[in-house]
Amino acid sequence: MKSERRKQTVKMSSLHQQQGMALMVSLVLLVVVTLVGLAGMRGTILQERMAGGAYDRETGFQAAEAALIMGARAFTGNRQVWEARIAANSAELDCSDKSCVSNPSGQITNSLWQSVPTGTAQTEFTAIDSANPPQFVVQLLGDCSSTGAGTGYTGTTDQNEGGPGGTQLTNQGTCYRITARALDPSAAINAERAQVVLQATYRM
Repeated sequence: MKSERRKQTVKMSSLHQQQGMALMVSLVLLVVVTLVGLAGMRGTILQERMAGGAYDRETGFQAAEAALIMGARAFTGNRQVWEARIAANSAELDCSDKSCVSNPSGQITNSLWQSVPTGTAQTEFTAIDSANPPQFVVQLLGDCSSTGAGTGYTGTTDQNEGGPGGTQLTNQGTCYRITARALDPSAAINAERAQVVLQATYRM
């Protein structure tokens, strides 16, 4: 009888140990599966953020490019209005007698930035976000020369700057810089948006 009881006791003890080990293995596997799942979620979230950032920058580039084109049309089509605006706000828009920052976005008073009109006409922008239209500003760089003469802005005579027949244009002129930005960086809703700024220099 005693021998049988001892055998039963040993069997029960062994069974309890096996059940305890199975529980430990199950817990370890659960932790491993949880960690793998969390790592997968983090990777997916990161990919979504990267895709969102790339999309935001691409749309921002298109908006800034449209603003640059519209700004150039507005300036060349009505130069006198812009010259008067520059004269009235020379501290920020006239760079002919002083150095100006290369990227004026955030440095020039917001009221001087012109929002591109939205619509479907030739001179309007088909808005991606009507609450956040792209903007542009025109600055005077001063007298410029393709030969390096004088103290003003110095350019070249190649066709990229002078247009068709570049070297046949007059060497002297007045240069203006048009800066376009996809959105207003000071607006709270744009705090985490991609900031895209494009520039073009025109010799008149």
